[in-house]
Amino acid sequence: MKTLEAAEAAEDFTRYLSQVLLHRESFQIVKGGVPCAYLIPTGEHGCSSHELAADLASAEITVQDRHALAAALHRGRKALKPLKNPWG
Repeated sequence: MKTLEAAEAAEDFTRYLSQVLLHRESFQIVKGGVPCAYLIPTGEHGCSSHELAADLASAEITVQDRHALAAALHRGRKALKPLKNPWG
């Protein structure tokens, strides 16, 4: 997800909207460095694990939230069943 200053987004909104519609790009709109809105494609179903990792790496979250996320991921991994070999 790209970061975009609010003034820049307002100045050339149609260009950024076209990028969202045609290229499925997403933008975090910030004002003075503070996130205030997102410009994302409609019907977006999620992200890849690589996109999630990139977003988390740049996120400012508390240590408590990091631990909660790690615990949730751990529980989720335990809930997954092994894949079955369809040819086996």
